[in-house]
Amino acid sequence: MTAIAAPESGTRRLAIILFADVAGYSRMMRADEEQTLVDLRAHLEELVAPVVARFHGRIVKTVGDGVMVEFGSAVEAVRSAVELQRGMVERNADLPVGRRQTFRIGLHLGDVILTDQDVFGDTVNVAARLQALAEPGSIVLSRSVYDQVRDKLSLPFRDLGSRTLKNIDRSLQVYAVDGDTAAASPRRRWGLAGLVAVVLLIGAGGALLLVQRLDFGAGEAEAVRASTESGLSVAVLLFTNQSGDPTQDYFADGLTEDITRALGRFRPLTVLAYGAVLPYRNKQLTPMDLGRALSARFLVAGSVRRMGERVRVTVQLTDAANGTQLWAEQYDDELTDIFAVQERIARRVAGTLATNLQQIALAQSLRKPSASLDAYDLMLRARALGNESTRAGNRMARELLDRVIMMAPNYADAQAELAEATFQRAVYGWSEFAQEDVDKAIRLAQKALEIDEECVLAHSVLARAYTVQQKYDLGLAESERALQINPSDSEVLATRAAVLLWTGEIDQSIAAGELAGRLNSNLGPEPALNLGIAYMLKGRYTDAVKLLEAARARYPAYSILDFPLAGAYAELGRLEDAKAVLEQGRRKDPYLDVAGFGTRFRDPALKRQIEQSLRKAGLE
Repeated sequence: MTAIAAPESGTRRLAIILFADVAGYSRMMRADEEQTLVDLRAHLEELVAPVVARFHGRIVKTVGDGVMVEFGSAVEAVRSAVELQRGMVERNADLPVGRRQTFRIGLHLGDVILTDQDVFGDTVNVAARLQALAEPGSIVLSRSVYDQVRDKLSLPFRDLGSRTLKNIDRSLQVYAVDGDTAAASPRRRWGLAGLVAVVLLIGAGGALLLVQRLDFGAGEAEAVRASTESGLSVAVLLFTNQSGDPTQDYFADGLTEDITRALGRFRPLTVLAYGAVLPYRNKQLTPMDLGRALSARFLVAGSVRRMGERVRVTVQLTDAANGTQLWAEQYDDELTDIFAVQERIARRVAGTLATNLQQIALAQSLRKPSASLDAYDLMLRARALGNESTRAGNRMARELLDRVIMMAPNYADAQAELAEATFQRAVYGWSEFAQEDVDKAIRLAQKALEIDEECVLAHSVLARAYTVQQKYDLGLAESERALQINPSDSEVLATRAAVLLWTGEIDQSIAAGELAGRLNSNLGPEPALNLGIAYMLKGRYTDAVKLLEAARARYPAYSILDFPLAGAYAELGRLEDAKAVLEQGRRKDPYLDVAGFGTRFRDPALKRQIEQSLRKAGLE
């Protein structure tokens, strides 16, 4: 099929008109006129023109920040719109927030008049008005387009109802593809430091499996190849719809795809592409047979059941080597917004699954004899030692990570792990030169990002380290970047909770901290400390006590937990308990005083609020 040819003047024909413009363009022009124009022209030349050509459309004209496109196929017009939104997300990823341009897109099908290669008529006006309805990053289409594509495209269209458009003398039924859905590209985007994608044909029908590994150079890649390519290969099987209503199949299929995409953001995992499992829908195979057919060590399966205004999702993780079920969990949610529920459950499932799978990877590594350890195994062991949250464990973790970096100096994850261990040394009170260690942690994290700009842990270390240095805006920006890369990562959420706590966004901090804890109950003492303090600032002293008691029992060497726990006891009138735990904290850390607690708060009033609780407990 060729692109639409320029028509003879004065002819009429049916066409799909796509109208797109940049949200907030006037504001951006006021801020930096020249740069905004340069960026817009680059988007039009490097993204819009190639995408339109690929989907056989014709750019009719550009006016200011708007572009009008004509298509002969509704399916290709919608696909083009989705691809444009995905492309803009990728292009914006490396730009400062103030330079990020976002399209709003409207689509309408109808009769048009063609004059001197331009397009006129009511259809053009409607498409322009629909564009104005769209949220930034989203797509709005009329009923005439929706009827052509609803059975051909697996997109979660949302019915916006009947709308009256400006200067249009009739109302129209309109539909939307929301920004998060339109922009959720099935392809992972990797930095110049690089991940190479190797496409392998597998299974019946030649389904495609995308295998991704770190590109360190030949020698260093070999050091981590065995672990990253074989030990944690995962297939997410199509979830079954147990609602008794075939119209709910889209939810089960969409959930499968969302979990696959979210799980694929975890770097240690090799996740089969969604298309690889499609040929096995309704195939009655044993886990062992499925594992062999898909070349997957682990299988994720699940079911969806709708019960009135609630939905229940059940998920199981199975070892395909022997058919053993390793983990299972059930999720219930209110069906207020079906696609928000789908995204929320997908994130929770992916985050919890990734945590369990990485624990399995560590167990596999620990069973290997020392003589056969590679860089990846050593890094896993270092991470486990660091998670002990002891001075000795931290020292041994740093020694192991130094060895890993000698083996593979361009291993971004190892640089980031060493940054994390160095930062912990500073903030856990194990360093005589804490500020120097924070500075070193920043340098190591920046080195990791030079190698791989999407190293989540490096962004997380920078977020917390900048916050310690009271560079709050930098800390917030780094935590946001980490969250963009992987919103299902419990450690990323814990980092976000920490930064929000110290910048004073207490409710948001609690929400992020609680979600991190649900995804991973083994996060360590620092996230527990932060959430406990956040609970105290909201007057939730019982919740603070419950959380801090559990964390203190698990990490008895982490002395800082004792002090807010004493404060929470005091606020509840449990003065004897407060006195006892405060004395234990003083023995572990005799130099901590009221003035030294909570120095990271941006708002001095929050620091004073915590000080009052500590004074009630007897800390001076």
